[in-house]
Amino acid sequence: MQEAERARENRLEIVKAHSHGQITKRDMFRWGIYGAGGLIAAKHGLSPFVRSAYAAVPTGTPASPLFGAQKFHEPLNRAIVQPRIPLVSAAGSDDVLWMGPDGRPLSEMPGRRLSYHDEWSKKGANWQRLSNPLTGRGPCEGRPPGEFFAHQRWSKDPTSSNRDLFPKVGYLMSLGQCQSNTKYCNEMPAQNANALWSFGVRQPGWRGSSSGSRLGYGAPCLIKARYGEPMLTRIYNDLPVDRTQNGGFGRNEISTHFHNAHNGAESDGACNAYHFPGTFYDYHWGTTLARRDMPSIRAFNDPLYQKKASGPDNGDGLVLVEGDYRELQGTLWFHDHRFFFTAENVHKGNFALCNYYSGPDRANTDVRDGVNLLLPSGNATAWGNQDFDVNLAVTNPAFDKDGQLFFDIFDTDGFLGDMLCVNGTYYPYMEVLPRRYRFRILNAAMSRFIKLAVAVNNSRTFSSGTTVPFWFIANDGNLLVNPLQLTEMEEQGVAERYDIVIDFSAFADGDSLYLVNLLQQTSGMKPDGAVSMSNALKGVAADPCVGPIMEFRVRRGGIKSVDDPSRTYTGLEVDPSADFTNSDWKSGLKTLTTQIPVVAPVRERVVEFNRSGGGDSRDPKTGQCIPECGTIESFPWAVRINGQAAHSLNANRIGALVPKPGEVEHWTLINGGTGWDHPIHLHFEEGITLDRGGGSIGPTEKLVRKDVWRLRPGGTVRFQVRFGEFGGSYVNHCHNTVHEDFAMLLRYQLLTPAPNDPDFVKTGSRPHWQISNTPIPSPDGVTFRVPEVLPEAQPTFKPPTKA
Repeated sequence: MQEAERARENRLEIVKAHSHGQITKRDMFRWGIYGAGGLIAAKHGLSPFVRSAYAAVPTGTPASPLFGAQKFHEPLNRAIVQPRIPLVSAAGSDDVLWMGPDGRPLSEMPGRRLSYHDEWSKKGANWQRLSNPLTGRGPCEGRPPGEFFAHQRWSKDPTSSNRDLFPKVGYLMSLGQCQSNTKYCNEMPAQNANALWSFGVRQPGWRGSSSGSRLGYGAPCLIKARYGEPMLTRIYNDLPVDRTQNGGFGRNEISTHFHNAHNGAESDGACNAYHFPGTFYDYHWGTTLARRDMPSIRAFNDPLYQKKASGPDNGDGLVLVEGDYRELQGTLWFHDHRFFFTAENVHKGNFALCNYYSGPDRANTDVRDGVNLLLPSGNATAWGNQDFDVNLAVTNPAFDKDGQLFFDIFDTDGFLGDMLCVNGTYYPYMEVLPRRYRFRILNAAMSRFIKLAVAVNNSRTFSSGTTVPFWFIANDGNLLVNPLQLTEMEEQGVAERYDIVIDFSAFADGDSLYLVNLLQQTSGMKPDGAVSMSNALKGVAADPCVGPIMEFRVRRGGIKSVDDPSRTYTGLEVDPSADFTNSDWKSGLKTLTTQIPVVAPVRERVVEFNRSGGGDSRDPKTGQCIPECGTIESFPWAVRINGQAAHSLNANRIGALVPKPGEVEHWTLINGGTGWDHPIHLHFEEGITLDRGGGSIGPTEKLVRKDVWRLRPGGTVRFQVRFGEFGGSYVNHCHNTVHEDFAMLLRYQLLTPAPNDPDFVKTGSRPHWQISNTPIPSPDGVTFRVPEVLPEAQPTFKPPTKA
């Protein structure tokens, strides 16, 4: 154990010296630290990835010290709901003002359609006020200048078709160092300021500090959003200005991707527009229902189709919105997307949760309007109740000998921790009433897949180890047509979200159940396979993450409401939520949503994800990456489009052009090898899963809308997608974030109607009928580069005729 710990310490010292410029790659090659292949050498006493009796857990390092911590001794952290700030339009402009509870504007710069970078670039009288307040270099806002990065569909004109996307509510967020005394459990040490970087609330007018601000939560925060109420989310970078103050890993440049909301590219967080400490970035998250521009394709056979395309108001009514209710979203999240550093930053805690509420999914079981699905939630507020609607974010950390979060930046296969935490808590428990609960489960690990099931721990009626059935209702935030009763979930790849309903009514006071991970994984490349429930409950020596990860403790009363702190449940309350065992649900008379039809595509694309044998992210002449990629020397992961040459990530290279909103495409994703698995994520739009190239496809994804697909080793997935509403630069990539950073990602460009098209004005005049230039951020402001359009990007590809 001491040898393995020394190996890890030596490795981290080398990483630190290299990142600080104290040693070079040539030095390391001469000393034998780097091999001929450009990767750090595996030497006993240096590399912790030398397998031995001293380091046999999945991290390849000594097991994380527990400091006496016991499982299921800590209550579950509930996601921390973020405060909503009203916005009002400013007189004489299209700006919005942040308003305080006293009805006066807060000390925050107004939100505006164009970035403050535009005004700062003019070097006028306000230049100093508009500069980065911590460094005096560059503008205060990290959003790039110009119309391509202006907020799309932003208008307060009451005659405009985009009026309904003008922001009405705001959020002030900090991405900063963790707050003092942030712990995974009481027995473990507090995390150092730069061990954990996470989101937290920011007070209006907070200036920040060049050494960082400790505003980040230890538990994930939650934004509760609703259709019909567009948001402006201002995210400040409150990390240290000195990038070496990172606790050994992580980059202090951030770009927040709202996965997978329907937003303009300038607010998607993956167009290479990252920003620096001291600056903010305004994201216009429009809570837009897809197909708002295509009323002709809506589900007219449903007499309630117009009412279902809606959000909840503050009473028991609805706010109707434009779009197709079949594309309503629910369980979402947002996280860092700084190219080449996503894995490090998200592992440090740079992610948060967001629930979208709608007329059908309003999270209030008192409203019976013929539209509300009555999913388990509560009734204390008009919408967004959480008493029986619970977000669970599963992470996979590892810790060094001092109990600080650990990550190895030289691992290109995938990083595995040796424990599973839920909402930032070490193996928590949750007290539940004997009624139905909805759980929104996010896999927020870097490289670990999970496969969850529910089993009895102790019960007066049921034997220990008995599997407990549950209802599967949503995949990646998209409702299934019909709820499915299961006893275990499908494998859940990184970033996939599974919504389930568990009925605890059969259990007595004092009974307990486990949420169990059945999937063994000892390599970041792919899972080893599932184990039986009995073996999982016993534990698997090769993988400590197999087994129970959370305990449910059934109580007949005495549980306090999270929606109304003055209320305590007695356990005698009637459960008004939907009972899926009811004959109307079993017969299909009641459904969660309506199936979107499969239609003939305008074009097809084939995208293969594989090992590249080196990659071409660096410019062969200058040795530079776009964006700057630090000390990364090898890019083993790449993407091949339509059978052309494979490429690794270059943010200035376009691999696919989507020429017109509204056209249907079929994409086929191929895993180019059998030795690994990839969870592939498509930004901005969901696809309807059609088939798996002859492989089995279960009812949880057959014809279901998704945004992440597990390819399986050597596997193939085909889906239908229809792009629309917005334009700009988006990406498609592997969400094993280590694969993404080394560098399995392609850029695609969505084009909007040109000025000579009748839809140019009707859908909002925008410049995105042209290809957008690539922003190149720096502490002194953003410059642009003309992108390279690869030959395979042209939308003319037709797949070969099958024999």
